[in-house]
Amino acid sequence: MSKKVDERIPREVGSGVLPDNPAARSPWGKLVSYRDAIHYSARYNAVFSASALQALRILVPDYKERATLMSDNAYKRLYQVFTSQYGPYAMDEQNSHPFFRGNFGGGLTGDAGDDALLMCGRVNDFGTYRVEKELDVCDWDIVGSDLCRATTQSLQGTADGQATHLQPGTKLEYCMVEAKGCGDPHCRIVAESRDKYPMPEHEIWESFGPIATEDQIRYTPEEDMVKESQVFREECNNTFCNGTCWERDASSVYKQPATAATTYIFPAIEQLIAEKKFDEKFVNHILRCVFEASGKAAFGEFYAKEGLRNWLGVPRDIDDGRIMGAHIEMFLQCMLVDYEIEAFNNEEVIYVIDRNRLTFNTPRAVDAFVYMWYGMTKTLVSAEWSLWEEPNDTPADKLRIKIAKKIDKFC
Repeated sequence: MSKKVDERIPREVGSGVLPDNPAARSPWGKLVSYRDAIHYSARYNAVFSASALQALRILVPDYKERATLMSDNAYKRLYQVFTSQYGPYAMDEQNSHPFFRGNFGGGLTGDAGDDALLMCGRVNDFGTYRVEKELDVCDWDIVGSDLCRATTQSLQGTADGQATHLQPGTKLEYCMVEAKGCGDPHCRIVAESRDKYPMPEHEIWESFGPIATEDQIRYTPEEDMVKESQVFREECNNTFCNGTCWERDASSVYKQPATAATTYIFPAIEQLIAEKKFDEKFVNHILRCVFEASGKAAFGEFYAKEGLRNWLGVPRDIDDGRIMGAHIEMFLQCMLVDYEIEAFNNEEVIYVIDRNRLTFNTPRAVDAFVYMWYGMTKTLVSAEWSLWEEPNDTPADKLRIKIAKKIDKFC
């Protein structure tokens, strides 16, 4: 094949005639606005993460065992991060006051992270003995309740890690007493001082409560809920501002939604491999089965394919691997992942992608993307077409994928 790249209208054509807008651009010039791109990244990665958790559920079918694994892994990793020199840096960035004591200040990190992940809501209480955060939106609500438990322990690890850099003070226990992933209308974190509000001890995975201060919960009715983070709300001057007046604009939070919930899932899988509970070959087999199936399901219905064609602005006379290529290109652009186009024509599409940026700090995610994109190709284009990695003569920090027709008697 010729590795021909079909002609595209360069981005600079027409520059200055019409207003320039921050946007991702399809191969046919269809623009996806900054706001839509950040929302697209967040939800795409949530769907990707949901598949990853299903793989972990196959490996560890017992809920308690799996939730304990994820919660313990998340706590230890975040505790290690925030006991390092990153802890003081993060606290300084968030305007943590010098008089902060104990671990209640960890709530600032959770609040900023939520808003940057487009998980908008409000802080209802923030003090030495009690913290309450209420979310109205959570793109991760489709992943699974075991993830909700793990994220709670990541917040606990963050708070406890930050506390090691401060004078001793009140220690709060963080609980997620409501979770949209469980069907609740809100996600709600309540952290309480166990000295002031005693409760029985519990295992690490039992982070959904009960709590002692349920009567202090401030519940926001549906008509007063918000749908966008502060950076997309005019009333907030399109700026995130926390309780200590730390401000961030929409540009500074963009990379956060490019973080998948798999950062709580793949590390747990890696721990299982390190503990020799499963060998790597079997784990990869499970991941391939789950992600290929999820990819096929994404465009199994014809209206889904038609919707994507419209979103990308695909010309009516194109019905080949370029559609899948355009889908991947838009995702990579929205994720700020660098890539090169080696071929883009009606016979083949080849990309060379920055592998490191695609990993979410979990290298196994790259293989999972390839599995999922292979499955998508089968329904978005047709079963005659395939997608695979071409590792030969490719630098270790690059991922070369090819989309073309292929006969495989063992697919």
